[in-house]
Amino acid sequence: MKKILAVLLATSSVAVFADTFQDFNNNIYAQYQYTNFSTPMPNGNSVSTYYNGWGVGGTFQTKNDIWVNASATAGSLGASDVNQNGSQMSIRAGYAFQFFGNEDSGFQIIPYASFSAMNVATVDFGSDTMGVTPAYTYGLGVQPEYRLLNSLKVSLGLGLAGTQFNGTQNFAYSVTPEVQYDIAKTVMLSVGYTYSNSFNAQDNVYGANGANTVTAKVGYLF
Repeated sequence: MKKILAVLLATSSVAVFADTFQDFNNNIYAQYQYTNFSTPMPNGNSVSTYYNGWGVGGTFQTKNDIWVNASATAGSLGASDVNQNGSQMSIRAGYAFQFFGNEDSGFQIIPYASFSAMNVATVDFGSDTMGVTPAYTYGLGVQPEYRLLNSLKVSLGLGLAGTQFNGTQNFAYSVTPEVQYDIAKTVMLSVGYTYSNSFNAQDNVYGANGANTVTAKVGYLF
């Protein structure tokens, strides 16, 4: 009887402590991204520009809490009736500081460094043509994440970044709230919104009104 009881206790202990917040934080996903921003014009005006892209991505957090997120999209970059192919890729890497966690809930804060490459539109409405100029962004950020009710996760990304564009430097901030819902800890559904803008409206990659991005993801948790 004592031997059987010991086996049962050992088995239940494994069941209790096997599931952690990190165990359900890894995923691969398909994503849709729509960005609307204002492209500065040489005459001082700005033109409403959009990016409409589809892509893939993934988030990976190791057992020792190294955290990496990467994504890439390709789609249409345009303004009014002027369109051209566009693309964007980004990678963020950091360390997750966990404060508590089990299979139902958890809280962690992730400081990270980031890099992204994208296409920025320049439009000449006199000749009805569009040019695409590469822009490279280097940044730092922090992302608190909170999992609750077993299947819901909310996060808030806060970032600072410098962008190289047309030989100039643009320093900007971004705010990204995101909500993720997990189905049976297997299927991931999420939607996020990002607002980014320059500290200085002059030579702003996105114009004086900033950029608004909506991102939807469907993925697999592992």
